[in-house]
Amino acid sequence: MAVNSLSLDPRFREAARYIQEGSWKAAIGTLQELLEEYPNQEEEILPLLEHVQMKVKLDKHPVRGRSLLSLQLARIRWARILLAVLLLATAAAGWYLYQQWLAPTRSAQLQQQQMQALFEQANTAFSQGDYEAALQYFTEILDYAPDNDEALAGQEKAKGQLALIEKYETALAYQQEGKLDQALQLFQEIQAEAPNYKDTARRITEIQQSKQLDSNFETAEALFQQERFEDALPYYEQIRQISTSYKAQTVEQHLYESYMRLASQKSAEKPASLEDVESILALYQQAIRLRPRDAESRTRKQLLDQYLSAANFVSQERYQEAIQILTGLYQTEPLLLGGQVVDSLYETQLAYGAALESEGQIWAAFIQYSAAADLPVADTSEARRGLQRVGLALTPTPTPTPSPTATPTPDPLDEFRKLLLPPPANPIDWYPGWIAFQSDRPGSPTGLWVMRPDGSEQLPVTDPTGLYLHLQEQAKWSSDNLRRIWVEDDGSGKSVAIYMWRYDVPAHWREARVELLNNSAINYQPVFSPDDQAVAFTSQRSGAPGGKNYGDEIFILYFSEINADGYVTPHRLTKNDWEWDKHPTFSPDGQTIAFWSNRDTGRAQIWAMNRDGSNQRNLSNNEWNDWDPVYIVPRREIPEVKKRGDAEISLFDPAKYATENR
Repeated sequence: MAVNSLSLDPRFREAARYIQEGSWKAAIGTLQELLEEYPNQEEEILPLLEHVQMKVKLDKHPVRGRSLLSLQLARIRWARILLAVLLLATAAAGWYLYQQWLAPTRSAQLQQQQMQALFEQANTAFSQGDYEAALQYFTEILDYAPDNDEALAGQEKAKGQLALIEKYETALAYQQEGKLDQALQLFQEIQAEAPNYKDTARRITEIQQSKQLDSNFETAEALFQQERFEDALPYYEQIRQISTSYKAQTVEQHLYESYMRLASQKSAEKPASLEDVESILALYQQAIRLRPRDAESRTRKQLLDQYLSAANFVSQERYQEAIQILTGLYQTEPLLLGGQVVDSLYETQLAYGAALESEGQIWAAFIQYSAAADLPVADTSEARRGLQRVGLALTPTPTPTPSPTATPTPDPLDEFRKLLLPPPANPIDWYPGWIAFQSDRPGSPTGLWVMRPDGSEQLPVTDPTGLYLHLQEQAKWSSDNLRRIWVEDDGSGKSVAIYMWRYDVPAHWREARVELLNNSAINYQPVFSPDDQAVAFTSQRSGAPGGKNYGDEIFILYFSEINADGYVTPHRLTKNDWEWDKHPTFSPDGQTIAFWSNRDTGRAQIWAMNRDGSNQRNLSNNEWNDWDPVYIVPRREIPEVKKRGDAEISLFDPAKYATENR
């Protein structure tokens, strides 16, 4: 290794050249430097140095004669010199060969290995998405081989990926700042360059949808403000199809209002056909889809369902069932469908009267014609003709008597009706302890009737003092007027709860407002028992299998039964499938509860049961509809109540009340 080091040192070759040229001093200086630097190789350097030094001496002092010994020594030196020169020549030749062939070959191999390693690092970085590192590696390769096609292509590819990253990040920033047009343009450019780049396709779809949402919302809101609800609906619905979270509260609110207000507008007009009614019903169904527990939309839908049911009964000539439904609708909502309900009721009563007349049931036909003639329709002439026709059949032919003078005579039809219909009704106040109720049977100018608690002696009554409605309101107050019950939506949209306000404690106390029942159902029509120990009410919590609610049922709760949740435990008294049991009322002794139900016959009838729900029986039991019973009890003044913020203040004076009712 030392020889190779000396032979490779350029100063060794310079020393040889100095010797060949006879530059002895230069050769001596160079050889002395080599001797100091390569002391372990003095065998190669020292002979050359001595030879050169001798040549210098000979030049200064020429030799005139030689001895045998000197000649022998000279030969030895010359042999060494020749050997050194030979070695020097060999080293020079080796160096030349190394420089011309071996070194370039090894350099090329080393360079190829380094480039191969850089390629591997560049490709690894590229596959890992580290394009900056990949770009650096490709650049280093090009430093070795500027024309390397693979490195040039890799460099351009890395630069392209870095440009895409920068453009993508800029587009994301635009999207987050709400600059959707700029963001969309950049994402589309990225997609054109690299169709599958990251989530560009999804981003483009999101932005396009967002722009579509903004456009639809702006259009829908403008139409909504103009009350063009039918035109606004498709835009709101498209918004919900694209995104249920986009301005969700406003979109749902205005979509619901659009369905409800459009349905209300159409309900105020007379429909041209049943298909028009079904289209209005569909609007309410859409509103219910948005708010399943909304009471208003469900009520309106129920009314239209009943109207369509009545139309179906008419088509089957089941007139009595149709009249029952239409009468209830007319009394509940007289202007429903632009007054079409009363027109349909009129036509149905005419058709029923004609059917009864053809069957020979003249008296029943007379009742139907009479009821139709009393309806507020534009033209009752057909009903009056029917009355006249069956009236002649009911009245014996009179014997003609001469009239000496022409005097005005009363309308024979009106006179005949007066003869057949019951006498004028007495006021409701005359029947304490009886049950007052509404009925669609003819004969009562107010639709109000009374009967004994056993259902006998059903008579029409008048109500000049408004006692009937007053008793319904009075039943919401305890007998001492210190507590009041009412129902209220709890704000969840799923429940109408029962509350009680206590006026025997300060209004700001927490105990003043008491939530008696919240059973995730619609509860209504609560009434106090006469002993103030219980409340009867109607609820849609029927307890059917699967938690479903079918129809309405009567429940009772006792204030003494408080459950672990702090509410009063309710007890179900009636049990049906789909039928309705409604409007409970306590008898004066509190042991009987009357209510109305459409069970068994499908007609509304007045029923009664014991306080525990036993012994349920039909009291009114007739072919008409009877509903909303109220036991007639002594009238009691109801306190005036004023609101003060969230609290209620009763103006009731207990001392005055005790004095007046002593």
